[in-house]
Amino acid sequence: QMINILLSVRRPFSGLILDGKKPWELRKNAPRIPRGEHVTLWLYESGKDGERAIIGKCQLKYLFPVISRVPIWLPSKACVTEEYLQSYLPCKAWGVHDPVRLPHAVLLDDIGLTRPPQSWQYITDKQADILERRGSE
Repeated sequence: QMINILLSVRRPFSGLILDGKKPWELRKNAPRIPRGEHVTLWLYESGKDGERAIIGKCQLKYLFPVISRVPIWLPSKACVTEEYLQSYLPCKAWGVHDPVRLPHAVLLDDIGLTRPPQSWQYITDKQADILERRGSE
């Protein structure tokens, strides 16, 4: 059993995640993941200067709440300032690993979606299979 999530990420953060330079992503909320489940995050590059397509994937390894105190190491690992992070609390820190850039960007259309998620959304196994195939063609 595999959980697949489509995550909207703006430049330059999308590239930093795929280059392995941003191992923590910050979100207001997070999925509930049963213990031991594998979660693949598919990165949709959003924004004015973004690709507006799914450009890569990575594995979600950790999730933890950041309520009132910011761990000292987190801002640099999330590529944000401490002030920004402080102003974004409370939030969830998503630990991302094993980034893989797809050789070809895949359009939302190709997996039957008309618009990107505001933040993130689940996608089906079938949609993920299409991404695996299209991305490597």
